[in-house]
Amino acid sequence: MALLFKQLHTHYENPHITLAANPNYAAPLLDSGLIHETLDGGSRPFHLLYNEQPQENDALYRLIAHYDKSMFYTSDISGELFKRLNSKGLDNCHIHPPFPPASDEIHICEWMMRPWPFLSVPVSEKFRLKPSKRNLILADEILNQYRINGNFFFIHPGGGGKNKWIPSQILTTIVRRHSDETGQRPVVIEGPADSVASEEFQRFWGDSIPIFRDIQPKVLSALLSKSSAYFGGDSGVSHLASLYATHATVLYGSDSNMRVWRPAGSGTQCIPWETNKGLR
Repeated sequence: MALLFKQLHTHYENPHITLAANPNYAAPLLDSGLIHETLDGGSRPFHLLYNEQPQENDALYRLIAHYDKSMFYTSDISGELFKRLNSKGLDNCHIHPPFPPASDEIHICEWMMRPWPFLSVPVSEKFRLKPSKRNLILADEILNQYRINGNFFFIHPGGGGKNKWIPSQILTTIVRRHSDETGQRPVVIEGPADSVASEEFQRFWGDSIPIFRDIQPKVLSALLSKSSAYFGGDSGVSHLASLYATHATVLYGSDSNMRVWRPAGSGTQCIPWETNKGLR
């Protein structure tokens, strides 16, 4: 959604953009100034979205009425949400499915911008975000804690499901080659669900390697901005890296649709890992 928010800033003069989502995932966008406020999309009053008997002037109605325009990226197959919003006479609300149909090869950024017809920016537009000074300081403290100085690059072996993990032998070969050619030090990013993928990569790697575990997304964005490069698969971390890292290489397997889900940030290269199968 970063490209959407960037274009809203271009179109509107001094917009105030609020994002209702998982606060941890929205934090880097808030930290970079791309949005101005976050709401927890999994908490009240959003539990009232599908309330079949909405109360007059309830908390959700008051929240929506506060904004000039509200866009709900959510499924509404039954039409219950549409009826709920219209029953309140709210004319500033729009509903759009969060993902394109499986048969539609449209990029996710273009899909998210479809309800905004005045935004006709191609996905090929590249950009980078800047973390706040506070999180850059926190990033430096972590690097000092691990005694990492000078050039380094990140690897993220895990991601959205095992079928999307880069085969460890392929990732190891790519990472070792990059390290040998550049002299840069590799560092592993390990999230809460990445322990198995991380351990498997370490077995193939063999040598000792620093591992950054469970770093908050807004601090991770600052760390990525300080790295020389990034290598990862089809994951949320890779999308974050495309927005903050100087150079990001994202490798996709047959279970990932690169046309739809490739990151939109600058300095990002997206390639199928099949092209590297011969590397050992």
